[in-house]
Amino acid sequence: MILRRNEEGFTLLEVLIAIVVFSFGLLGIAGMMTISVRNNHNGYLRSQANFLAENMLDRMRANPVALWNGVYAGTASTGATDCDFTNPCNYNQLAQYDMEQWAQSIETALPNGSGTIVCNDLGTNNIATISATAPSIWAPTSPYNGVCTITINWEESNRQSSDQQQTMELVAQP
Repeated sequence: MILRRNEEGFTLLEVLIAIVVFSFGLLGIAGMMTISVRNNHNGYLRSQANFLAENMLDRMRANPVALWNGVYAGTASTGATDCDFTNPCNYNQLAQYDMEQWAQSIETALPNGSGTIVCNDLGTNNIATISATAPSIWAPTSPYNGVCTITINWEESNRQSSDQQQTMELVAQP
């Protein structure tokens, strides 16, 4: 009488093949995760650029005297303007301070970031100059009669692992 035992379980070769197939699947998922993290970071940078442009637009709306005087136009750069309770600024100095703070925020939030503002008065195609007297309820500053283009540039990673220059423009009437 011959007894046959049914072989149960996996052989070593079957286990190794399963591990190889599983490893290729994990490599594919890891590659997708790398691309996903990079794209998520690039989306974050674009959101930051949008936030910074809107922030500067709000600063311009809050200081119409300096806006009319053309102080907000130009490339933002860091500087040493100091406005506080002990050293109050006039409207133009406050605009310069806003530009410096904006430049510092761009440099902090965006890799190799820079910002530029170009304003055009739609009535005369140039910047009008108004007096730097304090606006009041009896003599408010008239709304800006033009549009401003706020441009922010930065670098972000692309699929080839190199940096690519990105630009965001916001065109609005402050």
